[in-house]
Amino acid sequence: MTVFLAGASRKGLVMTTNILVTGGLGVNGAWVIRKMIERGLEPIVFENRIDMSLLGAEWARKATIVEGDVTDLDALVSVFRDYRIECVVHMAAMISGMQEDPLKGFSVNALGTVHVLEAASIAGVERVVYTSSRAAYGHIDGRAAHPHYEPITEAHPQRPRRVYDVCKVASEGMGRNYAQARGLQFVALRFAQIFGPGKLSRHESLGIMSRLIENPMAGHPVRIPHGGDQRDDVIYVDDAAEAIVVAALHTNPHYDAYNISRGVGTTLNDFADAVRAVVPEADIEIGPGLDYHGLGVVCYYGVMDNQRAREDLGFSPRYDLAAGVAHYVDAMHDLGLEPVVT
Repeated sequence: MTVFLAGASRKGLVMTTNILVTGGLGVNGAWVIRKMIERGLEPIVFENRIDMSLLGAEWARKATIVEGDVTDLDALVSVFRDYRIECVVHMAAMISGMQEDPLKGFSVNALGTVHVLEAASIAGVERVVYTSSRAAYGHIDGRAAHPHYEPITEAHPQRPRRVYDVCKVASEGMGRNYAQARGLQFVALRFAQIFGPGKLSRHESLGIMSRLIENPMAGHPVRIPHGGDQRDDVIYVDDAAEAIVVAALHTNPHYDAYNISRGVGTTLNDFADAVRAVVPEADIEIGPGLDYHGLGVVCYYGVMDNQRAREDLGFSPRYDLAAGVAHYVDAMHDLGLEPVVT
């Protein structure tokens, strides 16, 4: 592993890759880095938190990591130029605390995206792949909501409510503006709810699926008082990472936004059954009702139509729930991660 500080001189460096990943050591980013290395690529990781625990020592030795922050435009321009970056996968984001600190949330998640786009434009980067979210749709109602869950296409109205939603919509909109004004290729991937190792330690408020896996792994019961009737689209992190790599390497994406999902409505009870198939002694009880994340509304859950990604990108999810849970457990062991009990 080689670690450089953003802005440090890299004169005379022999370039070995043209893809940079912001947030490449995160819960989702680490999987993207591994997949790129498996393909023989040598991605540059741009990260403000040098924590290799989710990447793993074997992969960390093969990575080049630049320490910096997406709120620093000059550092981004320097890194993009020094490494002659042609494609950026922008994953760096603030996840928790945005409602309590909306200024910081917007500065990191929306203005940070604009910094990436501006730096990419200045440095001659060809494509930015932005990891958006189903949060870009915000409020979901009518037949797309409970109890019908008609699949949402990319043409579904965007009606953000929370700070995180607003930042996703703003980032997508600015990406389109940079594409129009500067000729930058921009692709937004709108992910369904992702589950994978590290959620509880990094994104605790969104780690309910991880709780259903990791408590039983540690021999502890799971008691969730309500939400068993709520359905949502859930995708395993390895599939999400595959979609990102496919979008980065695709010769000519025809759209600027793609739903990345399994296209299936999943309840917590469905997920619990998948956990029991892998950890038979799992002691899980889930009460009835909706809104298991406790957001106070039920309009943030739905099923996402992924036909566009299947047909244009050639992406299809490989993991059903049980296979995802099994891979999750194996990955925890491989990375030497202890279950987090909550």
